[in-house]
Amino acid sequence: MKKILILTLGLFAAGAMYAQREETLFNQTRLDLTGFWFSDSHNFTFLDEDTEYFSGGNFAFEFGRSLMVGWAWQRMKDSYPLPTENGVYDLRHRGLLLGYAPATTKVLHPYMSAVIGGGRIEFDDNNSLSRDRVFVLQPAVGLEVNVFRWFRVGAEGGYRLVSDVDGGGLQSGDVSKPFAQLQLRFGYSWGSSWW
Repeated sequence: MKKILILTLGLFAAGAMYAQREETLFNQTRLDLTGFWFSDSHNFTFLDEDTEYFSGGNFAFEFGRSLMVGWAWQRMKDSYPLPTENGVYDLRHRGLLLGYAPATTKVLHPYMSAVIGGGRIEFDDNNSLSRDRVFVLQPAVGLEVNVFRWFRVGAEGGYRLVSDVDGGGLQSGDVSKPFAQLQLRFGYSWGSSWW
């Protein structure tokens, strides 16, 4: 009987302590799951004197109506000439997507994102194929328009930083370039509750 009484008092004390927890940065912000989104991505990268088209997309879960966490991927549509003019290369990458969109209830609102992950450059140098693993960091900032509750259009600009490039006469600076991007986002944001 004494053990049951002590256990019961311990549970009540733990509950009281939990109810009076200390305020922190993260328990002030509600990060409930509030939506999900799939984006069709159209990226135009400025390589030397030419523009290269990347196609791709991403999917993300929305938390607290502002934070996006998901997965993104992109690939060059056409191969691009190597600096030595003796072949072409193709870049593709994928990775973790982190996005932040404050004031998503407004028709026009800012959108910031970063894609962090691995990639691959494929070289076709005089009919000999080779691959190089690279690391890609792609931050972007732009504006997003709520066309419908289930459809958003975003325009962003950013910089694709590619490191660990080693092959085909390429340097990191040859593929690390600014870009402009159009995102067609489909999904649904239900807010702080499921209904």
